[in-house]
This record gives sequence, structure tokens and C-alpha cells, in this order.
Amino acid sequence: MSFENISDPDLADLIGQMNFKLKADEAELDRYKDEFKRRGLSITRGYNWIVSASTSESRRLDTKKVKEVLGDALDDSFFVVSSSTRVSTKPVPVEFD
Repeated sequence: MSFENISDPDLADLIGQMNFKLKADEAELDRYKDEFKRRGLSITRGYNWIVSASTSESRRLDTKKVKEVLGDALDDSFFVVSSSTRVSTKPVPVEFD
């Protein structure tokens, strides 16, 4: 798809519409996945798809506790800075005359 002839407002609307549809689809998918887990399934073969579930654990650093222990010694040298750009959407408010 070429974006050269799409105005900025049209691009905003395309992103918003796609995001709205995606969130609705994700909510529906989450309900199906919740049911899969509720049934205690680990792997199930359908007619077209095989669905499996696995559980994993992760360990995360509790920065609040680290700050309590290190206090002022916890300076910027302990952190790695990363940058990301988040594109968010919200509907345009309806104006009434």
C-alpha cells in the first residue's frame, strides 16, 4: 500500500479504525484463550489449527527493594536508557450544536 496520497487526517482515521478492530478482536481472542485455560487443556488439535498452552515463570528485579537497600548509591550508572515511540489512538469527541 502506498501512503503518498493519504492525508494526515485520513492516516489518523485508518490507524484509529484498525486499532479499534484489533482491540475488539484481541478481547474476543482473550475470552477464547481464557476458556482454553479454564478447561485445563494443554494441546488440542482442531480441524485447521493446533492450539497449545505452556506456562513459564520469570524473575524480575524488585527495584523498590533495591532502592531501599542501596539508597543514594543507586544512581544512573545502574540503568540503561532505551527509547521507544508509542502511537496511541482515541476517538474524536462528538460535537453537538
